[in-house]
Formats: sequence, C-alpha cells, structure tokens
Amino acid sequence: MDEAERATVERVLRDRADALGERLAGMAAPPERGSGISFGKRIGDGTTEAVRRLTDVGVGNSLEVSHARVLRAIGKLDDGTYGTCDACGRPIAEARLRVSPESVLCIDCARAAR
Repeated sequence: MDEAERATVERVLRDRADALGERLAGMAAPPERGSGISFGKRIGDGTTEAVRRLTDVGVGNSLEVSHARVLRAIGKLDDGTYGTCDACGRPIAEARLRVSPESVLCIDCARAAR
C-alpha cells in the first residue's frame, strides 16, 4: 500500500472511530431527570420504554465491538501490520479491505470465529 492509500484508509478509519465513539457516548449519557419508567395502570408506555432500552443494549454492544475493531485496525496501521490477519498471520484480501477497511481477520479466520 502506498502512502496515499494508507492516508485514505487512516482517514476513513479515524472518521469511523469518531462516529462510533460519539454514538456510544450518546448512548451512555444518563436519562433526563424525570424520565424514569413507571409501571402503574398504564404499563404500555413503560413496556415500550423497557423494550427500547433492551434494544439499545444490543445496539450498544454491537457498536462497542465495531469501535474496538476500528481502533485495532488503526493500531495495525500504526505498527505496520495492517492487512495481515490477527489470527493466522496471512495477508487479508485487498478486496476485503476495500469493502471493510476495519477488517483484522482474513475471510477464513472470520468465518471460523463465528
């Protein structure tokens, strides 16, 4: 990878890391005062809010995994190992990196990790 390609990949990864970090920070913010869930006679509103929060937990977990993967890819750029699979040490296909520059596993190792 030449210097221009590396700079482009780094910019894309840093932009993704920033965007994911902002989303995670927004999700981690405490709820507004007085917006607690109450389960009285009208449990519909509370149930809807509880389901939304459970969904947010799942989304938050996914965002954390994505953020960690992007940060790992940035680290690999910094230490000169970008494009090398973390699991087996073989090169990651260029097509895979073009589509998903945060990939730190080759396709075979990514399949095996599922």
